[in-house]
Amino acid sequence: MPPRPRPEITSPYGPDGPFRNLHRCAQRLESGDWREVLVLLASDGSSKHRLAAVARLIALSMLQQTVGDVERAWTILIEASSILPPAVTSRDPDTGQVTALVVPLQERIAAREQGENGHERRLTCALADITWREQTELGQLQNRSHLYPSARDALIRACEEHLTWIEFAPETWRRQIPPSQLQSIGISLPRKYHEPSRKNLCERASRLRRFADPQQGDVSDSVWADIGGYAGLKAAALEVLGSRHSDSWRLGPRYASLQHFPVRSGCTSAWRFAQDCSAPTPLN
Repeated sequence: MPPRPRPEITSPYGPDGPFRNLHRCAQRLESGDWREVLVLLASDGSSKHRLAAVARLIALSMLQQTVGDVERAWTILIEASSILPPAVTSRDPDTGQVTALVVPLQERIAAREQGENGHERRLTCALADITWREQTELGQLQNRSHLYPSARDALIRACEEHLTWIEFAPETWRRQIPPSQLQSIGISLPRKYHEPSRKNLCERASRLRRFADPQQGDVSDSVWADIGGYAGLKAAALEVLGSRHSDSWRLGPRYASLQHFPVRSGCTSAWRFAQDCSAPTPLN
C-alpha cells in the first residue's frame, strides 16, 4: 500500500516570495513534524531568512528531544530565541540566556489586521509561540524535585517522553521522508532510536536526571528490572499520564488555561490513549 500523501497547503507568498514554505513550516512545527520542516527548508529559497533559521533550530531541538538529548535541545532553543525580535523575547539578567515570550493577544490581532503586509509579523508570532512552548516544556523537565525525585520516577517520565515523541507521534511511522532523505541534508538518527529497549529508556532517564541536576548518576539496569521491563514501565507511565491534565502535563499547572496553544500530535495521542486505559471498562 503506498504512503498516504500529506495535505498540501497553497503558499500565500508565491513561488518566489521571501517566506516561501515558512507558513507550512510553522504549521508542521505546531504539530511536531520536525522531519518535514528540515526537508522543506533544505530545498527552499527562503532558507536564508532569519525566520527560516528560527524554524530550522526549533526543528533541530525537536529532533534532539526525539532521541532524548534534552540538554542539547535546550541549548538549540536558546539559540533560536536569540534570533527572534526583542519584542517577543526576554533575557535573563544573571545568565544572559534568551527565552521566548507568549505573544500578547493584541499583537496577534494587529498582525492579522495587516492583511497581505503582515505575513512576516504573523510568522514571527507563530514561531515565538512555538519556541515558548518548547522551552516551557523543557523547563518543566528540569523540575526534578517535582517530576522525578527517584531513579524510578525518572524512568517513568522518560517513558512518557518516549511515548509522546516516538511511539504515539505519527511522524515516526510515516514513510514519506525516509532516513536516506534526512541523511542527504546532514541529519542522521540512531538506527534503533525508536525501540523501547532497556538501553534507550535508561539512557533517556539518565539524561533527564542530569538535565535537572548535573550531579545525578545514571539510571541503572536494576531499576528497569524492578519495574518489570518495558511492559511494567509503560503501564506505570500510562497510569501517571492518565491522571494529568492534557495542557498542564506539558506546560505546567500555571498555563493550563492557554487554550490557543496547539499541542504536538504525539502528546495528544499519548494522552488520549492513557485516558482510555485509565477509564473503567463498562460491564455488559
